[in-house]
Amino acid sequence: SRPTRAEWVRIAIFGIPYAVFFLVGVPTWIFPASWSLTAINIGLDTILLIMALAFFGREFFPAFTYLRTRPVRKIAILFGLWFLVTAIQAASRIALYGHNQPIAENQQAVINAIFDGGTGLVFCFFVAIGVPMVEEIFYRHILIGKLSTYAPTWLVASISAALFAYMHCHQWQDFFTYLPLSIVLTLVYVMSGKNVAYSWLFHALNNTIMVILMFAMQGVLQNA
Repeated sequence: SRPTRAEWVRIAIFGIPYAVFFLVGVPTWIFPASWSLTAINIGLDTILLIMALAFFGREFFPAFTYLRTRPVRKIAILFGLWFLVTAIQAASRIALYGHNQPIAENQQAVINAIFDGGTGLVFCFFVAIGVPMVEEIFYRHILIGKLSTYAPTWLVASISAALFAYMHCHQWQDFFTYLPLSIVLTLVYVMSGKNVAYSWLFHALNNTIMVILMFAMQGVLQNA
């Protein structure tokens, strides 16, 4: 069914601020110069997460009933897809950069924030759990789930996947390294019957593994 007027109000209150940040970036100029970028990001992510939970929590949490049947198989599929995406991303980066691959600017920003003192641990929560929830509600639940009542699913899904990959870009090569993840997230959402909890699980799995690997690599470098 098409969204009601009340649903459109919730979508606008949550979606417009997120879209503004997506288009113009974090407005660091409105904050005191003494504030760290990590703290600013945590504050903005907190606001967006609270809005996502307040406006869409009643739709998000019941979606976990999808795991009542064959939960082991469904979780195993997510791990298999993660290995597939990782392999495709690695191949894409080799094709773009060769074997001397630079660290993507988006990933470098995350690394800097994660190891930014005590706030870095809080930032880890948002990278692994909070931000995936915000992004899945916006890119999948709204752009596909809500808008597919007005346009073909393949069209809104394609737009969603392209926007998600573009949102993570700092240079044009980033688009092709993030596109495989974006496509798989979109397929997970659509093929599960537009289940936002299942796509969030895959997104959270990917980001959690990424955070763990960053800490592991930092430990190896320190020991070396």
